[in-house]
Amino acid sequence: MGYQVEAKCLHCGTTFTVEHDGGFFSHLVRCDKCGKTKFIGFDELGELHLRYLKGLSGPYCIANAEYDEYVRTHVPLEPISESEYRRGIEDVAGRCACGGKYTLDAPPRCPNCHSTRLKEGRVIRRYD
Repeated sequence: MGYQVEAKCLHCGTTFTVEHDGGFFSHLVRCDKCGKTKFIGFDELGELHLRYLKGLSGPYCIANAEYDEYVRTHVPLEPISESEYRRGIEDVAGRCACGGKYTLDAPPRCPNCHSTRLKEGRVIRRYD
């Protein structure tokens, strides 16, 4: 489950919101250069996501537990490791228009000055 928080840049003073984590059906990736975010849906990942599910010992997400179990027991694909899956997600996400690379681990950045020196505040909303 993902969430959005208030944030303030400690470098330039800009206030904005920061999203963390994906939802039940997507991953959140962030540009390692400018901080822009985007969601990559499991449907967009296609076989890559199914191969990851295939290698798990239990459900990826309780909301999809029955589907995940079906994939593990009935879909004839070779499983992949978590590291292979993460690389695949980032390959699908591609490059940002600024020239940076979307990654699962890039830190949030100020949209004004791109600093990573942020103070995060209260949770504004949660999403799935």
